[in-house]
Amino acid sequence: MKKIMFDSNVFDRLPEIIHQIKKSTETQYEYYITTIQVEELCEIPDSKKDIRARNILMLADLRAKLVPISLFILNGRARLGYARFGDGIVYNKILKNNNGNIDDAVIADTAVYEGCTLITEDKELHSRMTNNGYDVMYLTEFISTIEDLTKEND
Repeated sequence: MKKIMFDSNVFDRLPEIIHQIKKSTETQYEYYITTIQVEELCEIPDSKKDIRARNILMLADLRAKLVPISLFILNGRARLGYARFGDGIVYNKILKNNNGNIDDAVIADTAVYEGCTLITEDKELHSRMTNNGYDVMYLTEFISTIEDLTKEND
């Protein structure tokens, strides 16, 4: 099975596509998540509590496997027991000069470390991943792969 990690910007789109994605868990894909995505979901304000709960429930429904982030950085996101002492090579290739995408760079580094394809809606992150030869897809491309395999199996 192919491993998939969603960038946090994909979570709000899950309700539209959850039925398709759930079908893929049986034969096509395994889903992975880091503490960063969990924390970003928890940061959804209480005024949008229903959205926060829905997104967390959908990840649980997909049986997303929680994996440690692939490097230990001192930004408040690395948690003891949920981070590794990685080399940061991918992280440094993805990180912007102004360090404005630290979480994205950690998620990307972890996706590569875990052998996952990163699914994102972020054009700049997609470009950085592609330019460095890492597995990445836009959400629309990913959904197309599920639809194509569903058609093949019908």
